[in-house]
Amino acid sequence: MRSRTTEPLRRRLGPAVARSLILLALAGCGDSLLLPSAGEPSQIEIVGGNDQTGTVGQPLGDSLVVEVSDPAGRPVPGVEVVFLAPAGAELSPNDTVMTGSDGRAKVSYTLATVSGEQTIEARAKPVVPTASLTTTFTQTAEPEVATGLVMAGGDGQTGELRAVLEDSLAVKAVDRFGNGVSGIEVTWEPADGAVSPETVVTGSDGRAATERTLGGRPGSSPTEASAAALEGSPVEFTATAIAPPSPQIIVTTQPSANASAGVPFTRQPVLQLQDAVGAPLARADVAVTVQIASGGGSLGGGTTARSNADGVVRFTNLSIRGTPGDRTLIFAASDFTSALSRDIDLGAGPPLASASSASVPATGVPGVSTTITIQLQDAFGTPVEGAAEDVAISIAGANPASGLQVTDQGNGSYSAAYTPMLSGTDQVNVRVDGEAVSGSPFLSVVGAGAASAATTTASVVKSGFFFYTIDIVVTTRDAQGNLLNHGGDLVQIHVDGATRTALDNGNGTYSDSFVTLNPAPEIAITLNGVPILGSPFRP
Repeated sequence: MRSRTTEPLRRRLGPAVARSLILLALAGCGDSLLLPSAGEPSQIEIVGGNDQTGTVGQPLGDSLVVEVSDPAGRPVPGVEVVFLAPAGAELSPNDTVMTGSDGRAKVSYTLATVSGEQTIEARAKPVVPTASLTTTFTQTAEPEVATGLVMAGGDGQTGELRAVLEDSLAVKAVDRFGNGVSGIEVTWEPADGAVSPETVVTGSDGRAATERTLGGRPGSSPTEASAAALEGSPVEFTATAIAPPSPQIIVTTQPSANASAGVPFTRQPVLQLQDAVGAPLARADVAVTVQIASGGGSLGGGTTARSNADGVVRFTNLSIRGTPGDRTLIFAASDFTSALSRDIDLGAGPPLASASSASVPATGVPGVSTTITIQLQDAFGTPVEGAAEDVAISIAGANPASGLQVTDQGNGSYSAAYTPMLSGTDQVNVRVDGEAVSGSPFLSVVGAGAASAATTTASVVKSGFFFYTIDIVVTTRDAQGNLLNHGGDLVQIHVDGATRTALDNGNGTYSDSFVTLNPAPEIAITLNGVPILGSPFRP
């Protein structure tokens, strides 16, 4: 250990000179200054044990010694001196010592466990309260031998492939108290990439650092720092290698926010190639492909477009096929960061005849409305609303008609109606956007309605002489004048006060024949109790 003893000022300058300087200094303080008297302490000086060097936690070789003297430079015994040491240090026999007959006080000092400079202040109790009698020792504590290796910085960094990490990797060789220890050789070993230097000797602070260059493989990239026989060795550092920013694709013109299934976008997408910092990249013939990123379905039209000399990519005739809902598109090219479109609200496409259907009653009744129902769907089976103008219905056959009004019933359902008047077979043609739906034309057989006395006629023929034969044939018709082809109605003949029931022929006609002596009979004929057309008859 090294020490230096400081000789008191009074000994170096001589007692007389020292006293003169002290008195001169005190004289300048004015009449109100209270000065120590002879034999009272006025100064304290270090006389031994200063500026030593030792090992942390160990006692110094020399005691710390101070001397207290009066204004005349004479040692003052019996003065209390307090030594103030840093945390962890030890003073022996204790921190408060009385000066001896030689005016000196001393303590033994054990260094604190923290390496570096340590200061110890010695304070003597002055007679004059406003005076300060202090002096300071300075000691140097060196670390013990290294026992461990700990991480000191640079862990957990992220960098681009083959790039140098921003912060160096650092370890620290420490003694048992955690003080840095110099002169320890540390070897660095990366899993990939490189370190520079590969071997480092710890400096005065116990640290050893190296520069880390990442490898060419994305992901975790560990590094080990080793020092022989030290606890904690090897120390493992982690780093993450990531790919550098790629050139990118930017959507400069978004596709239409609303689109119909299978119909090309009104506004087709336009894209721009950019470099990694976002500047336009003039590169021709880069193939950009578009796919559906979310929502499902498929794309129609050209799904690949190539950039022009300015790096601009234009799509044409692009459409989405599928059921209604939100969609997003993704645009991608090799070695470029992809781009997403905004949400696209996809609605039903135009109605398709082959995907649509119609229903027509198989039978109709004269004078009664016949309702035709149509279900419109697009190519993907989605009901199509608001397309009444795309439906055309015409009637051929017994009751020809065209231009029937079509009514939108909602949810892809439509209806139209016509009223047949004549019995027979109607052919109902249903077309969607000019194409016949499956099953068109539909047949609707219009039968006669209920028998109507107002349109039912009779043939009444009188023959003979004196004995007159009356032959009657009643032909039933419905209200629209259509002949009935079935029986089942009650036809009665009222003549000469008698009522007769005609024979039902089962084919819509009724007949009767009788002989009368009345040359001018009045014959009333009723259908279900109602006089028929032309009744009464006078043959």
